[in-house]
Amino acid sequence: MKLQYYLEQFDELKALYQLVKHEFSTKTLIHHNWNHIQRDLARAIIIGEVEEVNMKILLAGVLLHDIGRLHPEFGDDHYEVGAKIAPKFLKDAGFTDGEVNAVIHCVKSHGLRGLEKPRSIEAKVGYDVDVLSCSVGYVGVARVFDFFMREVNLGIKEMMEIPSGKRGKRQNFYTETVRRIGGRGFQKAKRFWQELLLELEEEEQRVKEVIPDYKED
Repeated sequence: MKLQYYLEQFDELKALYQLVKHEFSTKTLIHHNWNHIQRDLARAIIIGEVEEVNMKILLAGVLLHDIGRLHPEFGDDHYEVGAKIAPKFLKDAGFTDGEVNAVIHCVKSHGLRGLEKPRSIEAKVGYDVDVLSCSVGYVGVARVFDFFMREVNLGIKEMMEIPSGKRGKRQNFYTETVRRIGGRGFQKAKRFWQELLLELEEEEQRVKEVIPDYKED
């Protein structure tokens, strides 16, 4: 189905869509912007329909998963900030208390550094969608570079030294659908990062043989 189908089916989701779209339009994030949300919504629809999830909860979770990034004044951890401010968006859009709780779980667990492990199928799909956006294929690699270089202002070496994003034990993917469509791309990206690290180490060694006090990028 198209996104418009779900917006027409659920008045609360349509209202939330407009609220979140407006919120993103007031900010100037480079990577985690409205385009990023739209790409994740498309992935969520494709995967969620196969997994037969509650699409209202899933799409609401995707709409709000990065809302915390728009408000750094409330803290550095966008998971914690998102979990605090997302309920207002949901209640303003007309979601019930039970739906709010289900969506907030999706927000808290949507990525590798999530506050908690995804338990519901909607949260698991949301997690997989987020991993797909930054960990699969060369496009995923390119978006990681884009984020760290343009939005965080890190160099290649600094970026490579960042530890794994996993907070506690997390799976690479939770759903069979994403393992099927993303497994090959995940391995491509993994090989790229391994080869890049090797080349950086080889370059550093060669330069330091000539200039011992070389400080790498």
